[in-house]
Amino acid sequence: MKVIGIDPGLSATGYGIIEDNKCISAGTIRSKEKDGHTKILEICKTIQHLLDVHKPDMAVLEKVFYHKNIQTLMKSSELRGAIILTLLENEMPLSEYAATKIKLTTTGNGRASKEQVRYFIEKILTGDKKHVSNHATDALAIAYTAIQKMKEMR
Repeated sequence: MKVIGIDPGLSATGYGIIEDNKCISAGTIRSKEKDGHTKILEICKTIQHLLDVHKPDMAVLEKVFYHKNIQTLMKSSELRGAIILTLLENEMPLSEYAATKIKLTTTGNGRASKEQVRYFIEKILTGDKKHVSNHATDALAIAYTAIQKMKEMR
């Protein structure tokens, strides 16, 4: 099973693709565009390219969490909606997990720090490659969670 995890963000969208508990690809999508709508389009085109190249079996996103700034929440929601539309247009099965579930699955602690999640992902999936961005690490953790949850269901 090949899974793409996506950590949406307008300034940086992380992605990570896992197959057989190995990192196939991971990175950060950073748009050079200034306009928010054009950024969303560029991010979605890059995700489409990743889908075309890697042909994952399913996609996973982190569930939205509360933002103090309503404008940031609205822009993040627009991006998430566009990403979800891109995935659905590709008939991609889609799951979402809360941050606490992702932390619990990767570290055994639902309140783990980003550093603890990163440490786990580096040890298990990326072979200690230090060049994987924090956004990509988050996306890999999201994909890892989906794979572990599927194993539990068997």
